[in-house]
Amino acid sequence: MALETRTTTPSRTPLPAVESLPGALALLGGLNHVARALVPFDPGGTSLAQVVLGVKRILHADGTAILIRGQNGEYLFKTVDGVFNEWNRYYLSGSAAELLDKLLERDTVLLFKKGQKSPWAREFLFAEGMTWGAAAPIRPQGERVGALLLNHSAPLPFRTEHVAALQNLATLAGIAEREDSHRAHLEDLFMGVIVSLTMALEAKDPYTEGHSARVAAYSEAIGKQLGMQPEQLDVVHRSCLVHDLGKIAVDGNILGKEEGLSSHEREKMDLHPVIGEDILRPITLLKPLLPGVRSHHEHFDGTGYPDGLAGEAIPIEARIMAVADAFDAMTSNRPYRRALPEEDALAELRRNAGTHFDPRVVAAFEQIYPAVKRTLEHLRPRS
Repeated sequence: MALETRTTTPSRTPLPAVESLPGALALLGGLNHVARALVPFDPGGTSLAQVVLGVKRILHADGTAILIRGQNGEYLFKTVDGVFNEWNRYYLSGSAAELLDKLLERDTVLLFKKGQKSPWAREFLFAEGMTWGAAAPIRPQGERVGALLLNHSAPLPFRTEHVAALQNLATLAGIAEREDSHRAHLEDLFMGVIVSLTMALEAKDPYTEGHSARVAAYSEAIGKQLGMQPEQLDVVHRSCLVHDLGKIAVDGNILGKEEGLSSHEREKMDLHPVIGEDILRPITLLKPLLPGVRSHHEHFDGTGYPDGLAGEAIPIEARIMAVADAFDAMTSNRPYRRALPEEDALAELRRNAGTHFDPRVVAAFEQIYPAVKRTLEHLRPRS
């Protein structure tokens, strides 16, 4: 078996055995529950996760995985549970991928047991203590999408009705994959429209052109330095691209004012995080972006706005964005002042670490900035 990027064999502890599998009526009820859960689904999760939960609940699997075939012929562990958790987001390649290709060609459920001479058990009994498993092809409308895999530690009687249930779950997985892909397409569509609005707003002002893109690049690099996962980094990046969306509702005379703002004007300006959140809130698919958009002007000591949050109560994406946003603002020309030199801006971040900014985020920014700044020169307006 070829598992890419893995260099060690993790320790594995089998889950408790289950004495029996459900009967036909219970299987039918379980399948109906999974089908009803696919749409609508939690915007913070995926339809595939509903299928995996269904397999665990209906067939009592100790491990469940949905593997999706890529264009290069490798299979991604896209959604996992139980003994497969440690392989989340890893790829199958080589002989294991070739076997799954054969499974898709056969288009039938395969059962395999420990100790069989066939290669299936050697390749797909993934954890110690697993005695048997099953794999079902995911082939919506004949398309080779992937496979639904489960492992069991207990020698349960897997009868005809259970094979049929697994086939139906694989069919639902195919529907779920299409649903999740459609959802991702909608997210891209909505993001494209909103980012275009934000960029159009920035392009009207030579002082802010490219600001959101630079903040996004800084913030994503900070997130990587802090060890954030790819899903979190994606939220950080997209939040940054729309963090100033609320300025659409701020009078252009205020945005471009060359002298200091009056208290009334400052109140208008300070509303932009809440306005941005209000614009995005009706778009359910963009719900993960709301905390960063709303809270990117909160201060680590609780003196920021709009909610006066402090410390860890401020969403991490907002704490990251606050540092990146402030640095880019300080090092860019504004109507009321010239840009600060980089070292002065870094010193200002250090001076305000623990008050305005999360000290850990400031430290991470200082580490990544030298490597990032060269790639951003083309995004900074000419003086």
